Amino acid sequence: MIDDPSLAYMHLTRSVEEPKMLILDHQTKNPDTSRFTEVAGGFLKADMKLVTKFAKSKACFLESCCNGLLCFAKIYGDRVLVLFNPLRQEVIALPPHRASYTKKSKYGLGFDSSTNTYKVVRVFSRGGSFNMGADVYTLGTSSWRPISKGPLCLLAGRPIFACGALHWFVHPYVDRDALKGKYIVSFDVGKEEFGWISPPKYYSSSHLLDLGGNLAMVDRSFDSHIEIWVMKEYKKKEWVKEYKIDIYPPLGISDSSLVEVIGLWEFGEILLRNRESFISYNLKTGVKRYIEILGHDVEVLYHMGSLLSISKFQTK
Repeated sequence: MIDDPSLAYMHLTRSVEEPKMLILDHQTKNPDTSRFTEVAGGFLKADMKLVTKFAKSKACFLESCCNGLLCFAKIYGDRVLVLFNPLRQEVIALPPHRASYTKKSKYGLGFDSSTNTYKVVRVFSRGGSFNMGADVYTLGTSSWRPISKGPLCLLAGRPIFACGALHWFVHPYVDRDALKGKYIVSFDVGKEEFGWISPPKYYSSSHLLDLGGNLAMVDRSFDSHIEIWVMKEYKKKEWVKEYKIDIYPPLGISDSSLVEVIGLWEFGEILLRNRESFISYNLKTGVKRYIEILGHDVEVLYHMGSLLSISKFQTK
């Protein structure tokens, strides 16, 4: 009964659990030496040794995450992809895609609510910033499928899944004048179509995130504060400035370009990262608290656990 995919989907759509942060430790020399401080049950630790053992290499790179599932690729051979569910401690290998055009590949994991299926899209360059192709893999099938139109330009960073679509900033190497203000590339997971979104404003230090299920953008172009813009009406593509957070004072951060907003979590607070320091900040009261997370190469992600058993989707 617990393994029934319909239960996992019901949990996904009706879950009222407090959002948590997932800690990934990517260090390779001695993983057993890491220590993690858990605060009020707000952190979950993923056993990365399971992923690295399955991939037969410790050089794994997190490409994308969606609804509690994580997608990893091997750094030196991105045809090897694995899907990981930290809650159920399950890892499966995805079928290898076509060997051509493997350089500069970008991957995104998304959920199609119309069919209750997970899909992975691969975006690759055929040569040049504006000559891109794309393949799609649907979890549970045996092979990848090419789609007719890829994005119009190179993509940057890790995608953010929100409102049924994946989102990337365009690569900084792309000619800005040719984009006419449309600096965010979207991929509708259900329709399998790429599109454009104009941010409220764009600076190279901005970053995207999922904020309570909505697409959000952090503007770090100011010296004294950061601004968080949220797309409340996704179909209308309308941005609203939801938060303005002063960083010095009260947070004691002198460089806004180094601030990473990880996400909303317990007690109505927002988790921020400044280099190796983690700060939980209450947006209403202004109270801050430092969170100690020890590790040489630690990554913290906004995370909602998934009951989906992915082991049944392992292809032979």
